[in-house]
This record gives sequence, structure tokens and C-alpha cells, in this order.
Amino acid sequence: MKIEDEITKEFLDNILASMQGGLFTIDKDARITSFNRAAEKITGYKKEEVLNKKCYKVLRSNLCKDKCRLKRTLETGESMFNYEAIILNKSGKEIPVNVTTSALRTSNNNIIGALEIFRDLTERKRLWDKLREERDKAQQYLSVARVIIVTLNFEGRVTLINKMGCEVLGYKEEEIIGKNWFDFCIPAKTRHKVREVFLKLMAGDVKAVEYYENPISIRSGEERIIAWHNTTVRDKSGRIIGTLSSGEDITERKRTEAELIRSEKLASIGQLAAGVAHEVNNPLAGILVYIKLLLKKYKQKKLQTEQTEEQLKKIARETERCSSIIKNLLDFSRQTEVTLRPVDINKVIEATFSIVGHQINLKNIRLEKKLMGYLPLIQGDFDQIQQALMNIVLNAAQAMPDGGELVVTTSVADRAKIGDSIKDAIRIDISDTGVGISQENLKKLFTPFFTTKETGKGVGLGLSVVHGIIERHHGKIEIESNPGVGTTFSIYLGIDNEKD
Repeated sequence: MKIEDEITKEFLDNILASMQGGLFTIDKDARITSFNRAAEKITGYKKEEVLNKKCYKVLRSNLCKDKCRLKRTLETGESMFNYEAIILNKSGKEIPVNVTTSALRTSNNNIIGALEIFRDLTERKRLWDKLREERDKAQQYLSVARVIIVTLNFEGRVTLINKMGCEVLGYKEEEIIGKNWFDFCIPAKTRHKVREVFLKLMAGDVKAVEYYENPISIRSGEERIIAWHNTTVRDKSGRIIGTLSSGEDITERKRTEAELIRSEKLASIGQLAAGVAHEVNNPLAGILVYIKLLLKKYKQKKLQTEQTEEQLKKIARETERCSSIIKNLLDFSRQTEVTLRPVDINKVIEATFSIVGHQINLKNIRLEKKLMGYLPLIQGDFDQIQQALMNIVLNAAQAMPDGGELVVTTSVADRAKIGDSIKDAIRIDISDTGVGISQENLKKLFTPFFTTKETGKGVGLGLSVVHGIIERHHGKIEIESNPGVGTTFSIYLGIDNEKD
């Protein structure tokens, strides 16, 4: 029996020695009766230094005086799990520990002591503090960032929004977190479309669009235009679980750009005025002559003749011609809301020359259009693209004061590099045989208020507006020019590959 007891004791000692956590036992007088190797490592005490000593004199826990769990266990037999305490090691250093306390009982269920298992939390606390520090730092970055930061979960609910986002929306953080972004912040007119794209994104059917603009509704009921940069959030397995977006409020910029485009459009109309007046004046003069002839025949009661019918048809044709000229000019000058829709670039070019074509002819400029048939569509705003083309064409005309040649070509550019993307694009080349541009001025061409024209003949906004319009369409514009030879503007606009 004695041999069996020794074997059992050795077996238990081996178990205690191999345990990762510190372990000690006490009797009913709180004297330490066992102390394993892990406990020695954590506390710095050797087993022989602590045996038969009161536990509270050795470990000096912050719970020893008023909230001693061991004392409570000895009195009630109650076990307590995973609570935290601070003990002092041999050198007096504070050690945070996670503790579990249980009663030791005889075979008759009498309490004869208690057992305590504790784990050193120093490294875990350090990591948590580091993580908390990084989190607080990230929160500070989010707070001072002058862009909206918002994350949505798989259901489209807001899981994070920064200070700037709250300021723009006009809500407190707690009023936004947990809300469905589309119901709460997206205007009804675009809600269905935006939500549909999000659902496709979550299903993995489409890729996140790196940049897009859309309106949001704020607390006051006003709509603001936000330019978003987006990415998807994935879990460890690579599954899409939400989105992270940064947005910039560009409402005022869009208004300023719209006014700039409007003012430049009016300037273009001013340049066109003389040519249009001349073009309208000719048919009006013809109409007046035929009316006088008809009045004369009316007085002579000779209206019912074949000649009269032909004169009336000519009046109708000339009137329709005037109407068409005026309609094209009004279409060009009207202020419209920016709308992206499928656009046929060839039709934009035809609409542009329906206004400016006669003026080109008056300046002794030969126009040649090489438009590719069955040109793919692009997503764009018809009026703004027309504005850009009009500005380039008028510039080209001014660069050929003694006449010349203007060639407009459309084609498809396969895998064109536009920004950081490679995509198929429509290419528009507008080439003139004008005075050309020096290499020095070429670099400044799109700078606002830079102009090579004589004082009073331009404020230098035309090509700046062109550049802005092409950028908003996520395209690019290139220029090749040689003084005395001519200039070619090449515009690239991404093809709309989306199927209905």
C-alpha cells in the first residue's frame, strides 16, 4: 500500500510539474502545501521558500485583504473561474494573472483546503495594450481625416463611420451605426440602383469600382455629391464580408465646375454668334424675297401657279433650316443636369459640327470627318462631351486664321492605358494644320487662366474645362504639336461594356 501511495504521489508530482499554469494548494489555515514549477517561474519563489507559509504573505495579491477568493472557497466550497488579480513576485514586480480557485475535499466531501491555478497575463496584457494603442491611433487618424470613412457589413449596415462622415451627414455616430446605409443615406431616386450594385458586389458577381460619384441625403434633407474610393473587406478565408469606402464631399466643387462649364459655354456661343447670325441671315433674306413675291402675286390674284407652290416650299425649307440652326444652338447652350448614359460619340461630333460647321467653312477651313462605323458606346454626359469637343474645335479654328485643314477621326483603341487602368476605349483625334504650340506652352496648356491668345481674346479657361470634363469621364487627353505644322488632340473614353 505504501508503494502504491508513493507511485501515486510521484504521478501527481509529474502532472503538477508539467502544467503550463502556476498551481499551488493551501490547507484550511491558508498555508501553502504544494507549489509547481510554473508557479516558481511566475513568482520567482522556489518551492522550498513558500511551503508552509501563509499564501497572502507570499503572493500579496490585490485581492487578499477584502476580496480573497481562496478564503471564500475555504468557507463555502464554491469554485470561481477566470477572474483577474495582481500578485507581487519575489522582486516586488506586479504580475497580472488569470485565476481559477477550487476547493479540495476528502472522500467524505469535507473541505480540507483549496487549489489555485493561475496564468501570467503579462504578455497578453502587453499585446492588448499595443492593440488598444494601435486602435486608438487608428481612431485618431479616422477622426482627423478630412474625408468620410465608412464601412458596411454584408447586409449593408454601417459598422464604422468617422467624425468627418458624421459632420457631413449631420448625425451623431450612435445615430448612424447599425443603420442600413441605403435606406438611411441614399436618396430614393438612386437607392434601388446603388443597393443592387452592392448586392452583386457581396455575391462576388462584380468587382468594386475604384471611383464613383453619387448623391447622399443628409439630416437637413439636402443632397450632397460624394466622390467615393472603395474596396471590399474579406475574412480569413477570402469571403467578402463588407466594404470600406472613403468619400470626399465634392458638392461645391461640382457647382463651381458647372458654373465654369456654363461660362465657357457662353464664351463659345459668343465666338459662334457672328457665324450663326450670318448662317441664319441668308435663309431669312431668301424667305423675305419670296414673301414679297407672293404678296405681289396676291395683289395680282395670281397665287394659284406652280411657281407659287415652289416658292412656298422654298420658304418652308429655309424656315426649317433656320429652326434647325437655332435648335442646335439652344441645345448646346441649355443648362442640364449631369447625366451619365450610353453615348454615341459620332452623334456628339455631328451635333457639334451642326453648330460650328458653317463658321469653319467661312474661315476657309476644309473639314474632313473620318468616323468609324458601328462605334461602341461610352458611358458619359452628351452635353459635356459636346462642350469639350466644341472648345477644341474652336481653338483649332483660331489656330488657322488663314484657313487650313481640320480632320476629326474616331476609332477603337484596344487596351488603352488610362490612369492606372487598362481598358478598351473610344479614341477621338482632332487634328489641325494651324500655328502649333511650343513644347514650353504645351506643358501649361490645361492650367486655368493660361492662354497664348492676344489680350481680350481669351481668359485661358477653355482647355482647362476640357481637361476637367474628360477627367470626370475617367478618360485621358493627349496632345501632339509642332510649331508651324499643327496640333492633334487625342481623347480616350472607356467603352461601356455593361450589358442590359
